[in-house]
Amino acid sequence: MAMMRNLAISLIEHEVIKTTVEKGKELRRFLEPLITRAKEDTLHNRRTVLSNLNSKDATSKLFSDLGPMFKETNGGYLRVIKAGFRAGDKADISYVELTIRNQDQETKSDDAIVEEFTPETTNTIPETKAEETVVKESAPKKTAEKKAEPKKAAPKKTAEKKAASKPAVKKPAEKKEEEKKSWWSKFLN
Repeated sequence: MAMMRNLAISLIEHEVIKTTVEKGKELRRFLEPLITRAKEDTLHNRRTVLSNLNSKDATSKLFSDLGPMFKETNGGYLRVIKAGFRAGDKADISYVELTIRNQDQETKSDDAIVEEFTPETTNTIPETKAEETVVKESAPKKTAEKKAEPKKAAPKKTAEKKAASKPAVKKPAEKKEEEKKSWWSKFLN
């Protein structure tokens, strides 16, 4: 219960967290009912959510920001995205994020940066089409000029030149000899 509280508080504050897949799926079961309660701001709902989260800051953000954002949504507030395996123990890692987030805010999470997509303006589209037509018109002229010029034969390299152009054989890098230590020496010192 305490771990779910902490994960839920982190997710409410940062809107994206990195955790294992199992914890993410369990977090979804824990947090989605709280978001449903936050859609309607009543004293009873606030006290219920506060008793589950034990964080006034997270509860106030949930009711002031996230609840109104999800007003039109019926369930499915969280998304669990699988992101490979953890290096140490090969546990399945995933990102848990809110399905609707602030578009003005760029969210940073551990090593990942999630950026919102901003569509291009309509003024740039006609310019690129005009440039394409200009390029297409000039392209046939260049090919006609190339056909008019005869091809010149490239001089062939002889075997001697090839041998001279090859670099000398590199010697393998010398390995640094390290003292062989017992695996247990890390813990005993």
